[in-house]
Amino acid sequence: MGNSKYLDGLTGEEKKALSNKLWSIQQHRCFICNEEIDPEIQQTNIDHIKPLANGGKDDVINFAITHEHCNKSKQDADLEVAKRLYQLNRIIKSVEEKHETPSLKHVLIENGGSKYLFKYKLENNQIIYSFDEDGDTTIRRTEVFTDNLSGEKTAFIEVPLAYLYHDDVINPRGINSSISLLIKEFYKPNPQLHLSLARIDDGKIKIFDGQHKAVAQIMLGTKNIVVRLFI
Repeated sequence: MGNSKYLDGLTGEEKKALSNKLWSIQQHRCFICNEEIDPEIQQTNIDHIKPLANGGKDDVINFAITHEHCNKSKQDADLEVAKRLYQLNRIIKSVEEKHETPSLKHVLIENGGSKYLFKYKLENNQIIYSFDEDGDTTIRRTEVFTDNLSGEKTAFIEVPLAYLYHDDVINPRGINSSISLLIKEFYKPNPQLHLSLARIDDGKIKIFDGQHKAVAQIMLGTKNIVVRLFI
């Protein structure tokens, strides 16, 4: 971690007290990997959640306790980003251990996605739909646009993860390390505004383009994704 005047000004006993306080606040778990910390048998670090260089405060509210190993091997100076990257790498590793290629599919499933079929109807140039199986009983109406050349009908809608699937027919490719860069950029926030493209297939909304951007959004806690939906 960077230099901390606050920590440098504490006595050994005060640092131990702070460590114990953070350990209790975090329910005895590492801020990065979320696994249990046992201070009696493991080395720990206290670090800034938001780096001082990025405007973080040198104050108790901006400190977290981590395993020393996690802190040394983190992929970003910002602990929040490091946590998200650790979670993504855990998903990738578990999928690869099954000799599968990690993709948006696995990230969706890990985060409560790909559960329900999409029910809708078309009336008066509108798509009418509801996400009632996800607990939202609102009936929504969204304009449908028809492309003059192709005749393709599309609508722009915000879809809960529970209704989203990965289209591994049109776009079977997996995810790669470039997502780490997207996560860091989106967190700043510097989002790329290109929407994911999706289609309805057998009652499922399947994302076939923009899966890396979708993964980055999901790993940063997004529960709904705006898509251009081909009907």
